[in-house]
Amino acid sequence: MKSRIWGLVALGGALLSSTAFAGTCKNLVLYENGQSKGFMEESTRSFPEAPEWSANWGDFDNMKSPYIRFSGMRNYRGDWTGSLIFDALPVTVQGGALKLKVRSTQAGNFGVWLSGVGGNGKISFHTLEAGKTQTLEIPVSALLEGSTVEVDKIGIGLFNVPANQYTTLFLDDVALTCAVENVNGGGSDNSFGETDDANIDADSTWSVPYEYVDVDVASSRRSGIFDDIYERPVSSRYSQSERDGLRAKTATQFVIPEESHQQILAFKDGANENPAASARGWYNSLFLVEKGKLLDEVILNPKRIFDEARSLAAMSDYTVLPLLMADVEYAVSYCGDTACTKSVLDGYRLVLAGLPSSYINGSKVRIVYDPYFTVAPKGILPKVEICVGGKCVELNPKNDTVMEFDSAGIQNILVKIHVGSITLEQKLSLEVR
Repeated sequence: MKSRIWGLVALGGALLSSTAFAGTCKNLVLYENGQSKGFMEESTRSFPEAPEWSANWGDFDNMKSPYIRFSGMRNYRGDWTGSLIFDALPVTVQGGALKLKVRSTQAGNFGVWLSGVGGNGKISFHTLEAGKTQTLEIPVSALLEGSTVEVDKIGIGLFNVPANQYTTLFLDDVALTCAVENVNGGGSDNSFGETDDANIDADSTWSVPYEYVDVDVASSRRSGIFDDIYERPVSSRYSQSERDGLRAKTATQFVIPEESHQQILAFKDGANENPAASARGWYNSLFLVEKGKLLDEVILNPKRIFDEARSLAAMSDYTVLPLLMADVEYAVSYCGDTACTKSVLDGYRLVLAGLPSSYINGSKVRIVYDPYFTVAPKGILPKVEICVGGKCVELNPKNDTVMEFDSAGIQNILVKIHVGSITLEQKLSLEVR
């Protein structure tokens, strides 16, 4: 299926002809002294509490405050895991190592892993002693396959944590020792080959045609663009008996708790001025919807679509971004009494836009509205306007537009989504590098 994007590949080749593929390897600090912050992905967090990003519980031998603190307790034995997304991510690395300091108030089994375009890598396990700081340095090659890979998340976990045990985990001085500057963000596979003309007019690259494909956006199955993208199915939050009971109460195929609904609204209606959070909000929201499914394969896998959109962006050196769209309906489960022993279901229609990258390389970006990247069980394709600096451009399905920013740094984007006679507005952000 890669042949269907030959136009984008040609565009990527033209853009990369004027840049070096290999770059300078440098130490990249992701978190140090509370200055380089980030967030923990809520959709996959099983830690009992959200992290505190600038904690000060005093200095612990070679761990100086502030640091990241994870605390909590559960009434059952289990694993606590989560994905950390720092401001400097995603980044391409060429070998090197992941370095960090870790400390726990209780002895336990600590795990750390990297996530890239192809999914999660291998977990590196380490035994922690109570009240002792450990400095870990783990080769990237032991965590993710490939000599040059893109890292977008750092996964951490405490495994087999006993029930009713309050545990605090501290993390500090997180770094990648071999981040690469001026490389293609797509990784070690230079799929473009070489171009015969090293002096291509830069403006001509924006006219290279993008090949769209006819898809049934209502289908839960779609032929993948990249065969090597790992399919990560999402299991339902409900048992089969719970699913059957909910299906008897609602005609929608998804039921999500009020807490998850509020997380979705926070992205949909928020300012989203953090580019990293803005880039992942679309998938995080669709993950929460799919987690509440009452039937299998109601919608196509949003994580795969998100990963494929990111891969396409990487192929063009982050100058071409597919627009991610969703139009799904679900029911929200609200507490029906003070003790929350009964629930009330209220229907909601989610129309959502997203972009697969937190940044672009250069002041111009080509945004492509390819129906392939739309999750819409009813087959509805909204019309879209994209506004930057007060200037709006209409973007219909199977069309694209080139937008230019006046300066580098974080830029705000207003997306107007037209569904019938209703217009919805959503704010996104990008970092112009």
